Amino acid sequence: MRNWPMILPFFLILCLSPPGGVQGLQDWDSVEIQVSPIRGGVNFVTAAGGNLAAFVGPDGVLVVDADYAEMSDRLISTVKELAGSDTGIRFLVNTHWHFDHTSGNEAFAAAGATIIAHEGVARLLSADQVMAAVGGREVPAAPESARPSITFNDRMNLTLNGDVIHMVHMPDAHSNGDVIVHFRDADVIHMGDLFFNGRYPFIDVDQGGNISGMIQAVEEVLDHSLESTVFIPGHGPLADRDNLLAYREMLTTVRDRVRALLDAGMSRDEVIAEKPTEDLDEIWGSGLTGDRLVGLVFDGMSRGG
Repeated sequence: MRNWPMILPFFLILCLSPPGGVQGLQDWDSVEIQVSPIRGGVNFVTAAGGNLAAFVGPDGVLVVDADYAEMSDRLISTVKELAGSDTGIRFLVNTHWHFDHTSGNEAFAAAGATIIAHEGVARLLSADQVMAAVGGREVPAAPESARPSITFNDRMNLTLNGDVIHMVHMPDAHSNGDVIVHFRDADVIHMGDLFFNGRYPFIDVDQGGNISGMIQAVEEVLDHSLESTVFIPGHGPLADRDNLLAYREMLTTVRDRVRALLDAGMSRDEVIAEKPTEDLDEIWGSGLTGDRLVGLVFDGMSRGG
C-alpha cells in the first residue's frame, strides 16, 4: 500500500467546523495533491476532501468526486497534466452529496465535465440543507451548473477508454444517494464514503444513513469483487480486500453492541456512557471518536435503521 499524507482528515473538520464553513481552518495552498497510478488508466488522487479517482484514456477523462471548490483549479490542472493536453475531462461522477466531494462540481463542469450522480444527490444539491448531525451546519444549494445533468435511480453503465464502468446505488447507507463506481476491467472500485479505511465512518443520519445500510453495501461490494480488487475509500489510504473485511467486522461489531443496549431500554446518553467501542477506539478512532460514532448509530437505529 502507498503512503498516506499526514494531513488533518477533512471529514473530522466537517464534523467540528462551525456553520460558517471550513475556509478559516485550512491553508488551501499548503494542501499537497498526490497522484498514485493504480492500473488500467485509473489513478488515485488525494487532496483536501474526499479521495478522487481519475480514469484516463483516449476517449477522455472521467473523474470520481470533486473535493472542495478551493482546490478545483489545482485539481483540474493536475488531471489535465495527467491526461495530456489533448484529452478533455468528459465526466464527473459524484459518489454522494457531501460538500467535501461535490463543492468542486461547478469548476469541473466549467472545464467541460458532464456531472453524473444518483437522483438523490441531484435533489439534495438543488436545495438548502441543514446537517443536524454536525451541529446544524447549513449547506446552501449548489448553483444549477454544479448539479448533475445525468441522474439514475438504481444503476448506470458507461463504456469509456475500453473499460465498462458500473455505477450502482447503495440505498440508505452513508447517506441518501450513495453510489459505488466499479471500473470493471481495471478491477478497481471507488466506494465513496461507504468506506473509511482504517477509521470510524461519519453516517449522515439526517439523510437516511444508518449502519445496517452501510454493512449491507460493504457486503454487496465484497460479493461482487475479486481477491485482486483494489478499493478506493472515501477517506483513508488505498485498500485491499483484507482492509474492507476488517472494516465490515468493525461495523458489524458496533452495530450489534449498540443494538443490544438500545433493546435493553437504554437512552442515547446511557448507551454512549457504556463505551461499547472502547476496545476498538485505539485502531479505528483516529478521526471520528467512538462516542460520536455510537451516537450516530443510535440515532440511525432510533429512526428505523
